[in-house]
Amino acid sequence: MEEPRARGQSLWLMPDGPARDHLRGLIERLADRLGTAPFAPHVTLLPGLSGPESEVLDRARVVASELRPLPLAFSGAHGTDAHFRCLFFRVVFTSALWDAYALAARHFGREPAETFDPHLSLVYGSLASGPRADLARELSPQLPGPLTASHLHVWRTEGPVRDWRELSALALGSTSDIQEE
Repeated sequence: MEEPRARGQSLWLMPDGPARDHLRGLIERLADRLGTAPFAPHVTLLPGLSGPESEVLDRARVVASELRPLPLAFSGAHGTDAHFRCLFFRVVFTSALWDAYALAARHFGREPAETFDPHLSLVYGSLASGPRADLARELSPQLPGPLTASHLHVWRTEGPVRDWRELSALALGSTSDIQEE
């Protein structure tokens, strides 16, 4: 069966340093164990942005310049039947995170949706509910400690996960790019 495909570009909050390395290793070990695709650890702020990459990057620069570093905390491992939420760490919902999401949504011409559900995915795929619940219990003690997202990452999330690429990392509170393709 062909894996579901994402579309467009997405805005992500990503951990830095040791937290990034720990989560990347966890995602890669789970991918090896389950035969799923690995991906970079991230919390999606705004997915499925359409339009030319240059326009998305211009708007993302404005969003990043208006945001400040965001504290992120995690509340447990969970799973669903949704491919891109098969297994994940739930992010503690805060007013600062909602404000960041709402700001980004408005800059991209969207109304903020009450369905915004911040999470850090660990596995993309499909697992039966029993094994998924067992894995969630196994992973809950491995929750990362609180971290601060200091960059807004713009990713091309078109097509299968293996084709996703980072376009830019923008320092929050700044108008300059850290890296760009």
